[in-house]
Amino acid sequence: MEEMLEVMKKQLKMQKLISGLLAVMLVILLIAGGFFVNRMSQMTAAMSEAADKLQQVDVDGINDAIGTTQEMLESAGELSDAVDSVTLKVKEFNDWMSGLFGN
Repeated sequence: MEEMLEVMKKQLKMQKLISGLLAVMLVILLIAGGFFVNRMSQMTAAMSEAADKLQQVDVDGINDAIGTTQEMLESAGELSDAVDSVTLKVKEFNDWMSGLFGN
């Protein structure tokens, strides 16, 4: 009978130890859960702010700027072609003048 009491006391101590460890684990999980919820709230707020800023981006203005830049590049290409044409004519005139005066 005394042996059974000793065995039961050991089992009771073991159950108390396990219950204590489970309680500590539960507290740790609750703290981690609170931390996780806090972080998720911060991330949600940051994502909402980023979405608001993206909605404020003036896409039409950017497209207009790109279109204007393309037009300027085309104009610059036409100017370059015109300068090349004038340069060629000046060279032809120079060659003609050189041939005329025998240089």
